[in-house]
Amino acid sequence: MSKSILIICRSAPYSSSSARDALDMALAGAVFEQPVSLLLLDDAVLQLLPGQRSSAIQAKNPNAMLGALPMYDIEHIYTSLGSLALHGMQADSLEPAPTVLDAEELKHFIARHEVVLTL
Repeated sequence: MSKSILIICRSAPYSSSSARDALDMALAGAVFEQPVSLLLLDDAVLQLLPGQRSSAIQAKNPNAMLGALPMYDIEHIYTSLGSLALHGMQADSLEPAPTVLDAEELKHFIARHEVVLTL
């Protein structure tokens, strides 16, 4: 039996392993054919900045894993208007471009998932 899973990440891409762990969890859920949504809030939206060169800090770049999500039937990445505003970002300049939710949409989006995991 499938349960809809929402993985919420709030961590910047290189501050800890949380950002990578969230992507790993999303991929693992999808491999077991669970419907998975990925929501990047607060500093986690920084994962979507294009052109990251993480080799200087000897860290893995999240862009490769984010690019693989559609192969696992995770078609959309979500974020909030508030998270974009926090960093002065526009969704269309990010890769992949996220689906942006306002505060009310965000509340309903979270509520419609049966399992919610926050990292």
